[in-house]
Amino acid sequence: MTKTKTATHAQTVSEVADRNASSIAQHQAMKAEVSKCSKAIHGLGGEQAVWDALGGGMTVYALAERLGVSTSAIDRWVQRGGEARRDSYARSRTRGAQSLAEETIAIADAATPQDVQVAKLRIDTRWRMAAKTDAEQFGDRQTPLVNIDLGSLALDALRLREVVKPVHGLADDDDLG
Repeated sequence: MTKTKTATHAQTVSEVADRNASSIAQHQAMKAEVSKCSKAIHGLGGEQAVWDALGGGMTVYALAERLGVSTSAIDRWVQRGGEARRDSYARSRTRGAQSLAEETIAIADAATPQDVQVAKLRIDTRWRMAAKTDAEQFGDRQTPLVNIDLGSLALDALRLREVVKPVHGLADDDDLG
């Protein structure tokens, strides 16, 4: 019985060690990918080149393919850069949404009767992407279905209210006569 407990305990310690080793290896792989991402960005022309590409409407997926890294590596690279990098990323993505929306005009202008369906698909896709990236500017605005003016409701209620008891001893017309 003691032998079984020891064997189970040893197996548990072994499993913990394996999990820790796996976690360390995974962390090192992610760190290596972010390092690869940084080097690829440097080769592209630096951070400003990334912001220009994203601001021009390039997707993060397309940028990751161009750099030869995963989109999650780009996300980790942005997060690792601190608040300034996150702000630059957000600004360039917002500008990218505007670029995509502006591109829809050029697509519509260049459309011919033969390719109007393809042009419509391209326009719709870009518009949806712009709306996802910058919902405030390009998303569907939902207007309220009902407008309620609480001030008018309160005034109407006061007008309809029946005075049951006179205020401060003032008599009604019925009491005078």
